[in-house]
Amino acid sequence: MSSVKNQVKHVLYEGETIIECLSCSLVAHFCLAPHQGFFAATNKRLLFYGIPASGTTKDLVEEFAYINITSIEEKRGITGRHIHMYYNQDFYKFQQIQGMNMFDFMAAVKEKMCMFAASAKERYPVG
Repeated sequence: MSSVKNQVKHVLYEGETIIECLSCSLVAHFCLAPHQGFFAATNKRLLFYGIPASGTTKDLVEEFAYINITSIEEKRGITGRHIHMYYNQDFYKFQQIQGMNMFDFMAAVKEKMCMFAASAKERYPVG
């Protein structure tokens, strides 16, 4: 994971640390083809860092606030495991997941989602 941290460290906020990370491809409403990169769960947000395809291509960086994730779940298909996520009503699919522990990643994400949802309820109580 240290090589991931070295590649992603320039997009982390001050005080932000990577908890878990997956190597995968992103398929989203704005991508015509899967984009290879790293999907990182940090202490502040989810972050997809796309590996540039060539020296002239800009880095693809997508960030996802835990509070705005509607759902996230692991799916199994013919081609392997996938993560399906709805974020602000947009669908994101993370596929071609390699060499990392999906269970630990998903557990960390769901824990952070619960923590951020609970802190929002404290700040904005209903009733």
